[in-house]
Amino acid sequence: MLVFVVSDTHDRLDKVMKFVDILKSESRTGYVIHLGDVVSPFTLRALVENMPSTFKFKLILGNNDGDVLLLSKVSAELSEQPEEAELCGLKVLMLHGFKNRELTEKIVEGLACGGSYDVILYGHTHVYRLNKVCSSYIVNPGSLAGYLASTSTYARIDCRDLTLSIVDLETGNLLAAAQIEKQ
Repeated sequence: MLVFVVSDTHDRLDKVMKFVDILKSESRTGYVIHLGDVVSPFTLRALVENMPSTFKFKLILGNNDGDVLLLSKVSAELSEQPEEAELCGLKVLMLHGFKNRELTEKIVEGLACGGSYDVILYGHTHVYRLNKVCSSYIVNPGSLAGYLASTSTYARIDCRDLTLSIVDLETGNLLAAAQIEKQ
């Protein structure tokens, strides 16, 4: 199984459709987790209606996801932050972010040192990140839209070998990678 993690699409349909093409090229099943700031229902519709049926979908609402009623009519798989899940046999916490980048990073790092999660997934800052803090791996897929960032990025978790990676949407280049060490 593969888990694709995106955040901060901000209505960039061109980037969403490029990401959908990547999903369509995969032969394995999996999940797509969106960590918020899809923004409009039409963007969410483009994603969920065009992605392969072999992928399940989950949206964690972000601060720019304003029309929750219409978003929920497009996909019932949305929730407020934070959300806990088990993926690839790992305890995962998913959230968008809080106020500014500095506060978001403080909260995420505090949670990482709490020992309750193997992986913490978050967005909001538009800056990709993949590292281990205390006992948790911290993953921010960056911004799929590429806004406020040098490139459009997404994250990928391969459940087969427990690898985490950050990928450049435009080039397919691997920007960061880590192997999860199960304890």
